[in-house]
Amino acid sequence: MTKAKNLDLESQIQLLTRVRFITRFGSHLIHLSGVAGSGKTWLAHSFLEHYATDCRQVLLMCLSGQTDAQHRTLLLQQFVSQAMFNEHDSLCQSVEHLLAHQHDKLMVVIDDAHLLSPSLVAELWALSLYAAQHSTLQLNIVLFANRGELHQTLTHVAHGSGIVPLALDIDDLSQQEAVLFTEMLIDSDQLTTASRRTLKQRLLTVIARPGVLYDFPQSEGVNMTPKASKRPLLVAVIVLAVIALAIAGYGLMTIRSHTATDTQPPATIPAVTATVTFDDVPLPPQVHAQGLTVGRKEDSSHERIVISEQQIDAMMDDQALKGHSIATEATEATEATEATEATEATEATTTPVIAPTVAASDTTAIPSLPSADAIIPTSASKLDWSLKLASDEQKLAAIKSSHYALQLAATQSLAAAAEFMTTHHVVEAMIYQTDRKKQQWFIVVSGNYSTADQARTAKSQLSAPLQQLKPWLKPYRHIQQEMNRLK
Repeated sequence: MTKAKNLDLESQIQLLTRVRFITRFGSHLIHLSGVAGSGKTWLAHSFLEHYATDCRQVLLMCLSGQTDAQHRTLLLQQFVSQAMFNEHDSLCQSVEHLLAHQHDKLMVVIDDAHLLSPSLVAELWALSLYAAQHSTLQLNIVLFANRGELHQTLTHVAHGSGIVPLALDIDDLSQQEAVLFTEMLIDSDQLTTASRRTLKQRLLTVIARPGVLYDFPQSEGVNMTPKASKRPLLVAVIVLAVIALAIAGYGLMTIRSHTATDTQPPATIPAVTATVTFDDVPLPPQVHAQGLTVGRKEDSSHERIVISEQQIDAMMDDQALKGHSIATEATEATEATEATEATEATEATTTPVIAPTVAASDTTAIPSLPSADAIIPTSASKLDWSLKLASDEQKLAAIKSSHYALQLAATQSLAAAAEFMTTHHVVEAMIYQTDRKKQQWFIVVSGNYSTADQARTAKSQLSAPLQQLKPWLKPYRHIQQEMNRLK
C-alpha cells in the first residue's frame, strides 16, 4: 500500500480537512464511521501525520480482548509520560489530577473504537465535556468505528447533556477516485497488457472502497509480484552456466595436454632423495560457543574485520559538508544496515544470551545482562512492563519514519530489558519486540530526532556507562520494519 499512501484521494482530503477545522478552535468528540474496507485505519494515521501537527498526539488502536483498565493505561501514559495514576479511576478523574492548571492541547485518535465498552465510551464523552469547560485544556477525541456499531451508545451517553456528538460518514470512493486507485493496483510489470486490461475492467465492477479494491487481485489469484523478483534466479542460472563452461574448457585443455605428453619420448627422471618432514604445528583451538557473549574478546588469534564508528561518522560528515543531502541519507542508511547485520551475525555465531546491542565497530568486552528468566524489578510489575511495551510500540509506529533514535540494548526477554532500563536509569526509553532468526528480541531505544546530527549530539550527552555500551543511530523506518515482522 506504499503507492496508495501517496495517492491523493479528494474525498478523503475533504473529510480530514473538515475534521481539522472542527478541532482547531475547541474541544470536541467526533465520531467517524465507515463500512469494512472504507480505509478507517489509514485515515486515522493520515490525520495524525498530516492534519494534527500543532498539538500533542495520542493514538489508541483497540484490540479485541483488551480491558477498560488497559485502555485507560495506554491513553494516560501518552497524556503524561511517567504518570502516576490508578487505572481503575475514570479518565476524567485521572486527567483532572494529571493536567490540572496546565495549558495543553491534545489530539486523541482511537481506531476500531467500536471495540470499547459502553462505560469507557461514557468516560470519553465526560472527558470531552470537562475539557470544554476548562479553557486551559483543549482536548479533541476522534473515534473511528464501524458504521452502526457505536451510534446507539453515543446517543445513550449524551442523552440529557444538551450536546450531541459530531458524526461524520466515510463515503465510498467516487468513480474517478476508483479509477485512480485501480490504475495504482495494476501498475505491475508482471501483468501482460491483456491481463491488465481484463483486471481493470473487473476492478471497476467492484465496490469502490480502498480495502475491497486492494484485496480483489489477491482473491482472484492474480500474482502482483514484479518481474524483478525473478532476476536473482536468472543470475544464478547464468553463473552456473559460466562455471560449467569453465570446467568443460579446463577438461578439454587437460585432455590435449595428456595427448601431447604421450607422443613425446619418455625422459630420464633424475633420482631424488626424499626427505620426510613431520608437521608438528598444533591445530587451531576448537571453538566453543558455550558462554560467549556479544563483544567479548577471544583467546584465539583470530581477529574480526570491523569498520569503526569514527570512520562511518567521518564519511557521513564529509558528505554533509559538501551539501549532498541525498548522499548523507544513503550513508546513514548504510551505517544502520551494517550495524544491524553485524549484530545479527554475532547473535547467529554465539549461544543466545541477553546482552546490550553493540554497533559493528565495538570490539570491547561488554558485561552480559541478566538471563531470560531474570526477575523484573520490584518497582514495576510484569503487567506494567507489558503495558509499557504495548504503549511504546504504538508511539514508535506513529513517529515519522525519517526520524532517528538511539539503540541502547537488545535482549531476548522483557525482564532483561526492564532490568537494563532500571539499572541504567533510562526508564523513559522505549521498548519494542521483533523477530530475528526465529527468536524474539526486545530492543531498547530512546529519543526522537529529526536529523542524524541531532541524534549524534544526544548520543555524546549520554552517561558514561551508556556510552561504554556503544549505542548507535537507528532510523525509525528500520524500527517500524522490525516491528512489522511480528504482524
